[in-house]
Amino acid sequence: MNKMQKGMAIGLVAALLSSGLMVESGVSAQEPTKVSNPFERPTMPLAHSNVPYGPNDSREVAGFLDEFFAKESIRNKIGAVSVSVVGNGQILAEKGYGVMDKSSQMPVDPNDSVFRIGSVSKVFTAAAILQLRDQGKLSLKDDVEKYLNGYKITNPYGTPVTIEMLLTHTTGFEVRDPTPENIIFDNSREPVALEEYIFQNFPPVVREPGTSYMYDNFAFDLQGYIVQSVSGQPFSDYMEERLFKPLGMNSSSFVMPEELANRIASTYDKSGNAIPFYRMSPGVIPSGSMISTSADMARFMNAFLNGGKTNDGTVILSPESVKAMSGYHISIHSQVPDATYGFEAPYPHSLANGQTIIAKSGDVPGFHSMLWLLPEQKSGFFISQNTDEKIIDDFIASFMDHYYPGIDRTFGVSGFVPQSISELKKFAGTYIDLRRGKLAAKVTVIGNGLLSAIDSRNVRHRFIQVDNYLFVDENGLPLAFKPDQQGNIAYLKYNSPVSYAAKKREASGFPDVPVDHPYAEFIGGLQSFGILEEDPSKPYDTQATVTREQFIHAIMPLLDFPASSGASTFIDIEHSPYKADIRNALEAGVVAGSGQDRFEPERPIRREEAAVIMGRLIRVLGVQPPSFSAEVPSDTEEWAIPGVQTVTGLKLHGPEVTAAGGRIDFGSQRLLNKQEMAAMVYLGFLLKTGSMGSR
Repeated sequence: MNKMQKGMAIGLVAALLSSGLMVESGVSAQEPTKVSNPFERPTMPLAHSNVPYGPNDSREVAGFLDEFFAKESIRNKIGAVSVSVVGNGQILAEKGYGVMDKSSQMPVDPNDSVFRIGSVSKVFTAAAILQLRDQGKLSLKDDVEKYLNGYKITNPYGTPVTIEMLLTHTTGFEVRDPTPENIIFDNSREPVALEEYIFQNFPPVVREPGTSYMYDNFAFDLQGYIVQSVSGQPFSDYMEERLFKPLGMNSSSFVMPEELANRIASTYDKSGNAIPFYRMSPGVIPSGSMISTSADMARFMNAFLNGGKTNDGTVILSPESVKAMSGYHISIHSQVPDATYGFEAPYPHSLANGQTIIAKSGDVPGFHSMLWLLPEQKSGFFISQNTDEKIIDDFIASFMDHYYPGIDRTFGVSGFVPQSISELKKFAGTYIDLRRGKLAAKVTVIGNGLLSAIDSRNVRHRFIQVDNYLFVDENGLPLAFKPDQQGNIAYLKYNSPVSYAAKKREASGFPDVPVDHPYAEFIGGLQSFGILEEDPSKPYDTQATVTREQFIHAIMPLLDFPASSGASTFIDIEHSPYKADIRNALEAGVVAGSGQDRFEPERPIRREEAAVIMGRLIRVLGVQPPSFSAEVPSDTEEWAIPGVQTVTGLKLHGPEVTAAGGRIDFGSQRLLNKQEMAAMVYLGFLLKTGSMGSR
């Protein structure tokens, strides 16, 4: 994989990490909270509106679509867009806009033009699971180990992982997200099989199953493997036979057959350069490899909204399964729903206009899609585009305002009496996003019924309490909390569509790091964030020197670089336990080696060397260092001056660095020790997550 392809593959990882339209949500400690019509509102049209309530006339819908995509602000963003709209049992519109390829200028055809639909695939994988449930071949309450051929999940809890938990992203699995290895640019390389991928990447359970929400691609890949195991057919064959063929979805597949590959829209990067055609590994990815057309998606929408059967009476899902996929099964608060089986709630909430919405988005490099359904109105749409330009959110807003004008619901309980400062103290603390391991919010109490929080972008918000575990910010957006079985606050969800944030545990400390230790804040902070690997029952060994390989390993959580499996130009790292980290750092431009193709992994690192690496890392993260006015320490090598300036300018160090008379004593030639490294990494973590200013 060359450097450009590596960058594109990393882009895919970022896209897949953010895939899925989700809302602040959660589950109870044992059974998921059932949510009934969380966006319920009267279905009567507004008296003053001249627009028909809901899409119901083909000509009118076609006119609405043409008018929307003709707007200059939208037209200038279009590459290729395909859209379909259904209502009251009818396919009302199937339209294409733009061109499939800049060279051929071939117009988009909703029946012929194929798009990658990303995580919208999950809807179909969930439907397959429910089909098997309809056939009596599995139960949603089954322990998934029943279908793993003797494989035992690493699960320290007494609660098993069930199929229902796979459907609702509540497994408690450790994060398993796509890496560049899931993208294939080389036609000679064969993708791995789904079964091989599942058992090579099977995650341990790290939170009690059923107690927390984290968007989980692996859980849906595992569902695909279960479909394969129970049916006795390859997953893609099952989907073809049991879903696509009965629905007449003749241009849909979880694989990339040549006939469909030749009809897929071309994609381009932000500079307008064509993105090379790629395949995925495994060759079938139940969580995200489906391709389709908007016309095919209209056939699915129509059957789904018709109680699970096509217009000719072919049943694809039982009414009970359609109901299960249409209703929310988990929430962090009864007014803040999260997931159905396969769908999620609209995000942000205001897009719903008070209607009951189930939705699923999908994002892979060059493609963005949305499946948006209103089950109570028996209407919906599907849209897919081949650019990163913001079109879909604008389309949702226009569609809802045109056909379902209304006022977004308010949150809370009428007459609720906010709690006192002392009662609210249980909410205060630092919360870390489960999926990304980064700061999500730092919450403080500022008055009776009032909270303040600094989010991951270092923006401060003010919240007023509207229910026991529910607050709203200045824009009316909900902040919801979830207690554990003992009543202690365990999670929050706010303005993040991909997971809960867990309340940071208090660090237990190390025997040689008392609370008044000058580096306790840094060491304890890393421990609380789950970054330190040391056993807290043993000394931390604060004065131990740090090797070059140990330092690179320590800063990897800051880099978030996908694991490298490629060859390295360094000839002396093959026996290093951190060789993958060193390769990643090299590929990211964070390290350059020590000459003669060597890295010297076991050599103790000098402080100026660590500063140079941190300086490069800061720039990779997109942080602009401040101007530096103090005199550079005289013992600093010339090549290390920029790094020392960056680290001292951003104050990424502990109390070992002193300043007097405009001079900084950085100790450039001294060897870095563990407590000093902890300060550098912890403060770098705060800088990255935007919480440096809140210390």
